[in-house]
Amino acid sequence: MHTKTEYLIWDKIVHSARNRIDLATYGEKAGKISPEILDKLVLHIIVAFASGEDHCSISTNLHNELHHIGIAVNEDVIDKIIADKHVLFSSEIYAAYLTFSMLEDGHTEQEVLGYVSDLLDNPKVY
Repeated sequence: MHTKTEYLIWDKIVHSARNRIDLATYGEKAGKISPEILDKLVLHIIVAFASGEDHCSISTNLHNELHHIGIAVNEDVIDKIIADKHVLFSSEIYAAYLTFSMLEDGHTEQEVLGYVSDLLDNPKVY
């Protein structure tokens, strides 16, 4: 069972990534995807990259997931959609990796939420 804080962590990561997406560039169908489905797809992409999956695996899994929920999309289109996401979502991918790592190391969810919020709200270049 997920806690409210854990939902806040993942919502923060997904919301940050969604602000970087211009759905209009993906065609008319993309604009018709419900926000809930879009959030799940964005989360899927971020978690997959943070877990070290390669582009081809992510594309295939995303295609299968979309097909399973009744959205017919050519796999070539999915390839184009995720082609730049490892760069576009780099902060969110790092935040997801950090979340996994910190929780595994025994940090509290509140600590993780603080680090993720700081990372995504106040990015710094050193």
